[in-house]
Amino acid sequence: MRLPTCALALAFLAALPAAAEDLTIVSKVSRDGGPPTTATSYLTSDHVRIVQADGREFMIDLKSGDMTVVDGRRRQYFVVTRQDLEQARARIQQQMNNPQMKEAQERMKNLPPDVQKKMQAAMGGLVGAVTVQKAGTTRKVAGYTCEDWTIAFGQISKTEECLTSDLPLPAQSWERYREFAESMRNMMAAMGPMGKGISDLQEKMKDMKGFPLVMKTTAGLMGRTSTTSSEVVEIKRGPIPASAWQLPAGYTRVENPMLKGGPGM
Repeated sequence: MRLPTCALALAFLAALPAAAEDLTIVSKVSRDGGPPTTATSYLTSDHVRIVQADGREFMIDLKSGDMTVVDGRRRQYFVVTRQDLEQARARIQQQMNNPQMKEAQERMKNLPPDVQKKMQAAMGGLVGAVTVQKAGTTRKVAGYTCEDWTIAFGQISKTEECLTSDLPLPAQSWERYREFAESMRNMMAAMGPMGKGISDLQEKMKDMKGFPLVMKTTAGLMGRTSTTSSEVVEIKRGPIPASAWQLPAGYTRVENPMLKGGPGM
């Protein structure tokens, strides 16, 4: 579920209008009913650091275009450069175009519809199964009004968010971020059915405006169900210290899985 999660994060960042102030966002996060913990995210003119409820986070250096993906549970991290994204896109495209893949795609077209649906679910449940709905309700979270939305990936994943439009991304980062997001979209477009599902998600999320003050995701795969949630409890405006972009001590750098197309991707 890492790729859909990253896609959600990228999509809500893309929906933020331009503004001027740096933001420090403190959230209460929990996983599978466990005790809540505190996570802090940062948004500035040249860096973004987003902490997710499952202990993972990512940082984007909007000057260089590098993204650092951090796994707090394993105490590991890897770095994705713009060149890595382009190489991954080319590798995926080559794999999707090889004779074996094309033959498999043709065989799948001839399968009974119910079998096709099961195979699509196994591939991620994204093909023709992405839904984005506005609930029509609002609430107050951390002193800000937000609107409720639901995003679903077929039967395997459902995310409920409450978005506020009062917390925009600092203005200077907008163009740099758009360049980074375009690189991500180009890579996803090469991923065949999975990439199409992500592209459909991004298209359907265009109407979603604002930052998620509340996010709850329930995912089920192979008989297992997991729930992660986060809720903003404090928002501070003002300069952010350079230490916010430093990795925790003792974390190990590992190879970027995009370079080998491994499951960590």
